Amino acid sequence: MSPRRRRPRGGARGAAALLLLGTALLGTGAGLAAGGDAPRITAEELGDVPAGSAPPLRLVPAAAVLPVLAAPPSGPGPATSDAPWLLSAVHPRAAPSQPGSRPASPAPAVAPRPVSPATLELPGRGISAPVEPVGTGRDGGMVVPEQVRHVGWWAPGVLPGGAAGSAVLAGHVDSRTQGVGVLAVLPQLTDGEPVVVRGTDGRAATFRVAARREYGKYDLPREVFRRDGPPQLVLITCGGAFDPAAGSYESNIVVYAVPA
Repeated sequence: MSPRRRRPRGGARGAAALLLLGTALLGTGAGLAAGGDAPRITAEELGDVPAGSAPPLRLVPAAAVLPVLAAPPSGPGPATSDAPWLLSAVHPRAAPSQPGSRPASPAPAVAPRPVSPATLELPGRGISAPVEPVGTGRDGGMVVPEQVRHVGWWAPGVLPGGAAGSAVLAGHVDSRTQGVGVLAVLPQLTDGEPVVVRGTDGRAATFRVAARREYGKYDLPREVFRRDGPPQLVLITCGGAFDPAAGSYESNIVVYAVPA
């Protein structure tokens, strides 16, 4: 959308994406300050907060792509048998066995069920925004909804609430004609704050904010779009200073959230 966009370095599409979310926007983004707070959770919960860079992808109009919305599994998924045994308090002992009886097996743990996102909710901010599935355009750019009060879910990636991978939601920070975008609050989110993605079937995947980062416009880590590793939700909008000549913001605000 910007007439002065640099071409991507390399041919990566999809898994490595840079969201240039500030074209034709208001020059009011200076208040979107960097948030370099370290997460107050273990590395095992969040995985590595990416620090590398990836080739950029250009933002393209929403009409340029018709993504396929993957449906979540109909069943609970494979079960695991690592649930702990429950012991009686103070003096644990085995229950008396009956002739021919077999010890009861522990209840299997139910695998997470992802949701097909319909709504993004930030309960602490009074925000509820429609979510649209988006993909990539012919030039490899990630599509973002034109409505600043809507959020795009990157459909080529993973569904929120699954057992692995990074589910990505992104949107504009503001617009000259529409005003402030729903994701303009990202720089204000604090560690532990709840984030809810509600599915088309009404089920909810609940997360909590773990870290907030600001990356240069051409430095968004490719790991943001990973399909494996610990499950997380990534929220992205543009931030930093607004460049009137380029018609875009100079950086991206990224919020990492982990399952609650």
